[in-house]
Amino acid sequence: MKTKITVIALFIIILIPGLTAAYTYNSKEFQHIIKQLDMQGHADHELSTCSVKKVYYEEVVEMLNGGKSEKEIIQSYVDEYGQAALRTPGSGKSGLIAWGMPAAGFAAGIAVVAIWLKKLKGNGHRQSDFKTVKWESDTEKEIAGKLFDEERRKLF
Repeated sequence: MKTKITVIALFIIILIPGLTAAYTYNSKEFQHIIKQLDMQGHADHELSTCSVKKVYYEEVVEMLNGGKSEKEIIQSYVDEYGQAALRTPGSGKSGLIAWGMPAAGFAAGIAVVAIWLKKLKGNGHRQSDFKTVKWESDTEKEIAGKLFDEERRKLF
């Protein structure tokens, strides 16, 4: 008789916490789900001051305690708000576009800079592009040099 009572007592001790165990803000499952949700841009706000974040926390705890799985909860938010419900884009078509847009923007920026540098380099004058002046005599060259010097002094 003692063994039956002991076995029943152990069974009740083991069974009761499992039946009464409710998900809380500290449970691993809850934390894992909350880390994936953007909460309409309020994910980084303080829980004590953000009413939107409080609503999300309460909804997720209710869903977990109602028996929904992690995937079902995430999917319900994605169905309601679209991919914007998640902090990181999904792996579907729209998610791949969201992941690829920064890379495409970066590549387009590099292309614009490369074209600009090419044009800038192409507009630079080379020594061979200028016509060289041939002086008929050294005196003309000296006179032109003195005139250039006088003009430079006037300007500076």
